[in-house]
Amino acid sequence: MAFACQSGGPPEGIRAERVVMVSYDSVGADVAWQWIEDGTASSPDGFRGLAENGLSAERLRPVDPTLTAVQHISLVTGREASGTGVVSNSFRVPETPITEWVSGFSASSQAKPLWVAAREHGLKVATLMWPGADGQAPDRMGDFGATWPGPAVSPSEIFDFSPETAETTGEVPSNDGLAPLMWRLTIDLGTSSPAEVETLVALVDANPNGTPRYDTVAVRLSDAIDWSYAGEMEWLEISFDAQGPGDTRPRRYGAWCKVLYIDRMTGDLRFYRGGANRLTAYPASFEDRLAEAIGAWPGEADRKVLDWWLDLDEGIDLDTFVEQGRRLDRYLDRMATWVLTEEEADLVLVYHSAVDVYLHSALVTDELQWAFSPGRAIAGREGLKRLGRSVDESIASMWRYLDPARDALVVVSDHGQLPIFEVVNANRVLAGAGLLKTTDGGGPARLASDTPMVAVTSGATIHLYLNLEGREPGGVVPKNEVVEYLQRAARAFADLEAEGRPAVEKIFTREEAAAVGLNHQNSGDLVIFLAPGFAASGALDGPALEPSRYYGQHGFLAAHDEMCGMLFARGAGIKRKRMGEVQTPVVAPMVARWLGFEVSW
Repeated sequence: MAFACQSGGPPEGIRAERVVMVSYDSVGADVAWQWIEDGTASSPDGFRGLAENGLSAERLRPVDPTLTAVQHISLVTGREASGTGVVSNSFRVPETPITEWVSGFSASSQAKPLWVAAREHGLKVATLMWPGADGQAPDRMGDFGATWPGPAVSPSEIFDFSPETAETTGEVPSNDGLAPLMWRLTIDLGTSSPAEVETLVALVDANPNGTPRYDTVAVRLSDAIDWSYAGEMEWLEISFDAQGPGDTRPRRYGAWCKVLYIDRMTGDLRFYRGGANRLTAYPASFEDRLAEAIGAWPGEADRKVLDWWLDLDEGIDLDTFVEQGRRLDRYLDRMATWVLTEEEADLVLVYHSAVDVYLHSALVTDELQWAFSPGRAIAGREGLKRLGRSVDESIASMWRYLDPARDALVVVSDHGQLPIFEVVNANRVLAGAGLLKTTDGGGPARLASDTPMVAVTSGATIHLYLNLEGREPGGVVPKNEVVEYLQRAARAFADLEAEGRPAVEKIFTREEAAAVGLNHQNSGDLVIFLAPGFAASGALDGPALEPSRYYGQHGFLAAHDEMCGMLFARGAGIKRKRMGEVQTPVVAPMVARWLGFEVSW
């Protein structure tokens, strides 16, 4: 497939010295255009500037399935899943045990990605958190880049401190006759070195107005000297050096904390301590420079907000959740603009996840959803607008660091999201049909090596794999019984419904999946797309169907307009042009041509 065969291409003769492509996960096309039309996106250098002065598409139609790993590889290869082999966020590969599968985020594409093609043409490439560029193989890295960090070395916690358990301290002044209250907070770092870090948390009256009221929190590490201060609903950062699991040497870790509540009379304190994270990047020299410039990875928004939807006394509130998303956007903006000013790169690929995380947790719009209420629906919409303004700010900050005469800015997204109310536990469906075997061994259920089938799920997509004799090591399903097994599985899923709505929209055999670009050996023997309102889980325990405790999802068929992403571009001679709908595989050849080379297959 060559670029010339695609619709909606760039004008002839455009050649950018530098291209920056930024992906904002889950910002659907309709959402982006709504932000432009209703004024949510108001910066002349943000969305509005892109729409008024550059190239834009009404919709960017994704490939199937509409999952993050699949789309981001398509965006940089110009191929659908059958051409890349990345068929889901998680999938199995042939000739491996039935109990094993791989992540689409750390799988090599069978089609050449832009970061490889550009380097072959003598260009320098930076990959900044781009899904699929994990830095762990030559074909999954640029010249330098930042990679998505693993889990926090210490997960977040919420503390309710009581004056009855407090010590006191003379280090922090307190006014109006109120003695400081102080608690010792231990951050457990597991197998890291050190194994724990002690933090002192003090509560004082910082306002000498003659009225004794606690109003300010002071925090420091027990072996530090300086205190950091925050009032109610304000943030501060705890940072320390540690050698975490997999670290070859000590690194700088950070944990963002927020004062959630102060009882000014009694001194009761509710304190949120975020997860402890670090930046990961390659090569090591680049990581050191970048970490010194922008600090530790702040982490994504904490999904403890899911508890808050159901009980205001649990979890974190929606404002805190949105603030965390905005903080991550600003951190990634600093990363990208630092690279643009301090490093040499012809192609810079940047990824933002804040909207995706938010919608999974807060797309509360359907009365069938467990957390639905009119008030929560309004809160969810307003929170999304706040993140829309954050995305607009991000685009504007990037544009201000570019030269319109020589640089091009490309803004894309992978897909949108739809509300969900029910979860299909796909392996429990198989078990109910007698098609899955587990072992418990006295603990949680585990997949048995002689199970006839297994479901590997991502979003609303399910890949069902047979444990086939002669294909899988230790396979148990005879080849002459394949049709029978697949028919049994298809019937089990086709019969699923909740609230009078069928759970399944489409079932394909692997060969039939050619219709949606999924006829690849990594695809399941059956590929199932759930209907809007439903999401899939691979859980081995629980019922076949249960109400969802989260509220937004993707992975539905790309034919749904709500799954469409966005496409905008501006700079380097790009003229204003509003296109209709274009396909995601258009993007990679377009970027390649702007950089002065062609991609073809």
